[in-house]
Amino acid sequence: MAIRVLRLLLPWVVFAVVLAVLPGMFTSAHSRLVLIQALLYGVLAVSWNLTLGLAGIFNFAQIAFFGVGAYSSAILVDRTGMSPWLAMALAAVSAALSACVAFLPVLRLRGIYVGLATYVFSQLCIYLVLGQSDLTGGSNGIVGLPDMTLGPVNFYDHNRYGYYCLGAVLLFAVCAVFLAISRSRFGLSLVALRNNEQLAASRGIRRTRQQFLAFVIGAAAAGVAGSYNAFLNSVVSTDVFGFGYLTILLSMIFLGGRSSIPGTVVGAVVITVLNDRLSGTGAWQQVVTSAIILVVLWVFPEGLAGAGRLLWRRVAAMRGRDGTGGSPTDTTAAAVPLEPAAAHRPADHA
Repeated sequence: MAIRVLRLLLPWVVFAVVLAVLPGMFTSAHSRLVLIQALLYGVLAVSWNLTLGLAGIFNFAQIAFFGVGAYSSAILVDRTGMSPWLAMALAAVSAALSACVAFLPVLRLRGIYVGLATYVFSQLCIYLVLGQSDLTGGSNGIVGLPDMTLGPVNFYDHNRYGYYCLGAVLLFAVCAVFLAISRSRFGLSLVALRNNEQLAASRGIRRTRQQFLAFVIGAAAAGVAGSYNAFLNSVVSTDVFGFGYLTILLSMIFLGGRSSIPGTVVGAVVITVLNDRLSGTGAWQQVVTSAIILVVLWVFPEGLAGAGRLLWRRVAAMRGRDGTGGSPTDTTAAAVPLEPAAAHRPADHA
């Protein structure tokens, strides 16, 4: 029992240690900013993977939730002088409430039509922001947001070290929540609906309730990410609803592997670093990034997470033949405890 607990906790301990060590390895202002961007994209990609990967819903409204969180926190701080910490908490609430509206098309639509309807919701948010320019600043956005502080500590000091720590905490928390959901009865019901909706309904699983909860939880996390992005950059504009964020996040999710926590995080890091390294190459940035993603998905349809699982199976098989390890199945299961195992377990009644 103790060994099993150790195997489950060890990857999380390693994850926490890596997050703690990274800012000491990258101390320049630019490299620290790249790390923070990777954390931000990681939080947003993992939150989106709850509906897109685990539940299999073509939800393109996640960027809208990100923007709603950014604008709501910016408006609260700029217009009322509210604390950024309280505004960040309320950003999660506002994004969750907007998810209730965005979910309405999901009640009647299926498949790609859900994607089209939710993408339209994102565009409606842009026009709403532009139409309420007295409150939102219109096309100029809201600028000059205050830095986040904790007592005497300003998060912008020491090359944004405080923002890095906050982003690391948010990423760790979102990953932990996603793992807990994926292994719960709720997560299993989402997988059951994704794989065979008719069979899941015959087992008593209510599609509307389960997918609605997935929408709201994912939206709340995206709202927090949007608020974090607003205070990090001290500005918020309609760019947060843009198609650029959508394509970047989709690249991260599919490159890393849908419904995979480590795959999504690695995908976020790889795409962020690639975009930074290729930022001066013009159109070649998108060409090279797209080519890498296509090659990876052609070789490993499940993305980098699938490549990692294949590697562990081969290592386990080699150890088994040499008589130096246990069975391949046991080794594989122990090696990737962060992977949601819901797809391979029977669906329970929700």
